[in-house]
Amino acid sequence: MIFATNNQTSNCGCSATTNSNTHCPICNLKGLNVKDITIKSQLKKNLVDNLQTPISEFNFCNNPQCDTVYYSKDAKETFSQKDIKSKVTIKNSNPKTPLCYCRKLLKENVLKMIKDNESNIYEKVKTIISEGKSFCEKSNPKGICCSEDVKNFLIDNGASLNESKKLFTITPPSNCC
Repeated sequence: MIFATNNQTSNCGCSATTNSNTHCPICNLKGLNVKDITIKSQLKKNLVDNLQTPISEFNFCNNPQCDTVYYSKDAKETFSQKDIKSKVTIKNSNPKTPLCYCRKLLKENVLKMIKDNESNIYEKVKTIISEGKSFCEKSNPKGICCSEDVKNFLIDNGASLNESKKLFTITPPSNCC
């Protein structure tokens, strides 16, 4: 799998991230489209059961500084981190926050590798992420592969500069998403 970027597909079969045409009503930045299955899987059940807006009309706020996770395209409903089941990688600095939701790879796991000056951190992380079945649309609040967020986290936290210059690719699991 190659890191998914806005409006591109992922090589693992996960949904591509596409920019929404609507803006988050809190931060006013354009969000990302998200599938119904992601909202159903991530939003707390009592909130799903009481949605005022059709489930297909929600977007993900991709702004790390905004607490909004999901918002309706008509801006009538917003949901923050407290309203969803998972911690959001880009919105949460807690070391117990997942980097890879499918593999339960936490920020603290990677931070320890960096602190211990382990070699080949990128390769180790790629191996972890590439193994087994993926279910990104359900497990990741963005509804897509985590690889872009993992790469950014590694770079932002000082993983070897030489390694960060490489194209970070992951061999796709045969049954991804």
